[in-house]
Amino acid sequence: PTSGSSKLAYVIENDFTVLDSTKNFQSKPKPNRNRRDVITTIKPCAPIKGPPYHFTLTAVEERPFIFTNSSGSHQGLVIDLLTELQKRMQFNFTLIPARDKKFGNVIELENGTLHTTGMVAQLLDCEADLIVGNFLMTSERAKYIAFAGPCWMDVSLSLYGYQKEVVETDYLAFFRPFTPGLWGMMFGSLFIYAYYLSLSRFILNLLSKGMKKKLSLFFRTFLESVWQLFAILNQQSIETDSNDCERIEIEEDLIRRDPDHKFLGESWWTRHLKIFFGSWFFFAIILVSTYTANLASFFVADAIHSGIQSVDQLAEQTEVEYGTVADSAVERFFSLSPIDTYKKMGVFMKNRKGVMVETAEAGIERVRNSDGRYIFVWDSFSLENAVSTSPDCNTRLIGRKFNDGSLGFGVRQGVPYENNLTLALLEMKDDHVIERLENRWMTTGLCEINENINNEVGKPAAIGLCEFSGADRKSG
Repeated sequence: PTSGSSKLAYVIENDFTVLDSTKNFQSKPKPNRNRRDVITTIKPCAPIKGPPYHFTLTAVEERPFIFTNSSGSHQGLVIDLLTELQKRMQFNFTLIPARDKKFGNVIELENGTLHTTGMVAQLLDCEADLIVGNFLMTSERAKYIAFAGPCWMDVSLSLYGYQKEVVETDYLAFFRPFTPGLWGMMFGSLFIYAYYLSLSRFILNLLSKGMKKKLSLFFRTFLESVWQLFAILNQQSIETDSNDCERIEIEEDLIRRDPDHKFLGESWWTRHLKIFFGSWFFFAIILVSTYTANLASFFVADAIHSGIQSVDQLAEQTEVEYGTVADSAVERFFSLSPIDTYKKMGVFMKNRKGVMVETAEAGIERVRNSDGRYIFVWDSFSLENAVSTSPDCNTRLIGRKFNDGSLGFGVRQGVPYENNLTLALLEMKDDHVIERLENRWMTTGLCEINENINNEVGKPAAIGLCEFSGADRKSG
């Protein structure tokens, strides 16, 4: 507070705690005889003398900007911001509740009149001098009111949903780590190796007697080779039938024909098998390791990415309901957006009964009790605080942030104190005061904010032939 000002006192007006640095008593609210919901002209207000100024501020109660604590008084980011602002500008203030607890807009009607609501109407009716809190700067509002100074906080829209959602059982999930092409390559390599092993053995057996026995041994060896190579892929070992009389007879015959092992003997065959199985073992190790790692990443992703994952996915379905605060800048954004996804969401929220809420606190509470059947769309700063302070840590942010915007202090156009407020806010930004206050109120709870989901880290992709061979899909 400025020098010479009295100690801040709390005054109750309309069930809203009023911060007033000039009053030390409780006063009853006075009826607003100047309230006008439909206006034809914006009337001028009586000038405020100063400095020191005395402002009448209006705000919507919402965590973490302004809220009621356990002792019945109000606190929050805006209260701390106003306290810091008083150190740079000589003013006192009275904080009154927002009209109908709404942020408000100015809507041009067909007959040329203006329909005003909420805090915007209070400002134009000279009931309030300054709009504070979670008040978005929009071009629609800027036509009729001004915003003091720069945006004091950058925000974006986010989706706020329930953490524990139902995941459908997929009995073929073990196929997902590889693409169909890679699965085909694996089984094709299995049969090619088995055929090569059997063919090599068949060639060695050409010198034995009885072509019928040779063909019978070839097909039997092929089936055994397939089974043995498949067992190696599964990191198992298979013992072959050592009592195969036909095979023993052929091997003894080969030894008699090549006693010095110059060509077809044991030494050549042993080296041949070492090279053959060594290459297959190396292939199996790479394949199994890659499969295991990617399968684990899929399971982890399923635990995180259950249910709705993005704005686009939310807009394409109708089973999970979603909404925002009625008569807010967020609602106007969806109703006026030219982008198909947001336009579709605006139509849904307009036509589906019961999805809009009166306050952000009501939307957050509805998500916590919805068991995954409702998603609330609001600014990211408020929702990050809601995730952090969730009683059971059972809520999360969904997908990427979208529609970047800014918060500002709304004032009437042409007021003389606008430049003073602008200068004070710029000094606070340069001194990192606002950043420090944001960090203080960003995470006030015990729950962890899911930053990875907030950036919408996609699900892992199945590995294909290019990735498995070491080629980069994006190269070349």
